[in-house]
Amino acid sequence: MHILFTLKDYQTGGGVECVQQRLAEQFLADGRRVSFFVMNGDSPNVDGAPSMAGGGSGLAGWLKSIVLLRRLIRRESVTHLIGAKEQANLCTWFATLGSPCKVIYTRHAALDCAEQNTGRASLRLLYALYLCGSGKVVAVSHGLRQSLAGLMPWGRPRIRYCPNAVISEQLMRAAQAPLPGGVPHHYWLGIGRLVHTKGFDLLLDAYALAAQQRPLPYLVIAGDGPLRTALEAQAQRLGIERLVHFTGHLRNPYPLIRHSQLLVLSSLHEGLPTVLVEALALGTPVISTDCGSGPRELLDDGRLGRLVGVNDVPALTEAMLDSLANREPAAPARHSVSEAILPYTSQYAAQAYYQVWNR
Repeated sequence: MHILFTLKDYQTGGGVECVQQRLAEQFLADGRRVSFFVMNGDSPNVDGAPSMAGGGSGLAGWLKSIVLLRRLIRRESVTHLIGAKEQANLCTWFATLGSPCKVIYTRHAALDCAEQNTGRASLRLLYALYLCGSGKVVAVSHGLRQSLAGLMPWGRPRIRYCPNAVISEQLMRAAQAPLPGGVPHHYWLGIGRLVHTKGFDLLLDAYALAAQQRPLPYLVIAGDGPLRTALEAQAQRLGIERLVHFTGHLRNPYPLIRHSQLLVLSSLHEGLPTVLVEALALGTPVISTDCGSGPRELLDDGRLGRLVGVNDVPALTEAMLDSLANREPAAPARHSVSEAILPYTSQYAAQAYYQVWNR
């Protein structure tokens, strides 16, 4: 078995990239041959898994990537492929036309994600195209699978659910490292790419409202992105700039998650937010917006962490203040958490992919 991951790009620290890396590492541990094909030429750092560059960006680069990928599949005797994100999925579909390869096209983002450029009608067309061949579609949450099946009821038997590979021995070891320099001792945490769909502006608004009512731990926002300057300016306008600490991108954010008093996810859209799984695994209490299927599914309808309405600043403020007032348990029972996060171990996720290929 030679498994090839195809991606448009490889952003270090990105959620999709992290879960693909952990899945690749588990396949390697299982004795499989693993490679990466990255269309824009980025190179994942996965020991034992060579990376091949595609044709670059733009339409010309995408067309060249199809040719290069088709040649690579033949030359390296690739037998199984996993595509991630739509440009890579579509490139994989064209490159494997007429090929006996077993292909999985994955969907990680919610169908109504505002950050993507593909509307529901276009997504229906794309996924119908993927299912016209012999490939199968994998969604990373049960709710996302139901949404895809709702677009194409006829394709339901070949639209499957596979959990993300989130928890691994490497993650648990990495969480034992010291905290990054400059991080305050007592803090709440928001983590992710600084883009509109992650709702960090809502988090700042809610934190500022809560800070007017009582002293709070510091707020650490870990990650980078195009909105960093705007968010820093917002914190200054709200008068909380001395309480908010922006770390920028971190190669190892797991000690930050482990030591946080509370992790807050304020997203507008999510497919399956891996940071919630990581927080549960590391024993960190969580508050999350009830955005789409992912958080409610992960948090067992709110039993493993508090859920609040999307884009509801007062509700988020109340939830943060409640966490200080101890009106709710600080953390759910560990046996409940262990049972909930078991599917997100790298071993469990790898077995789920094997089962999809073997059906």
